[in-house]
Amino acid sequence: MMEHLSVKELESYLDDDLLKLLKKEDIRHIFLINTKIISNFEKFFSTFLPYSVKYFVVISSDLPVKIIKESLIRAKDTLEVSCYITSKLPQKSMIIIGLQSVSEKEELKELSAFRT
Repeated sequence: MMEHLSVKELESYLDDDLLKLLKKEDIRHIFLINTKIISNFEKFFSTFLPYSVKYFVVISSDLPVKIIKESLIRAKDTLEVSCYITSKLPQKSMIIIGLQSVSEKEELKELSAFRT
């Protein structure tokens, strides 16, 4: 139902233009999710998905983009959710990528500077 993917494995599922968008981001986690047995997206996201400030969501063309996006926003109180459709994914599948924000990276750098 939910499989953890590496960055390298994304090439099999995403179009080149989506991969280019992701190269600029700091990826925290990647999940390939089979949605066939999910009856409530919001509950699923709040229960099983780790928190991120930003989410990059890629779905198969047979899934409801608006419902998935709104459910993720409600479940995680996230600041930014980007949704894309690709034909490379199997039906009833989606990839959710949690991203670290640039400001979060800056805060981490500042904290490590204090430790030295």
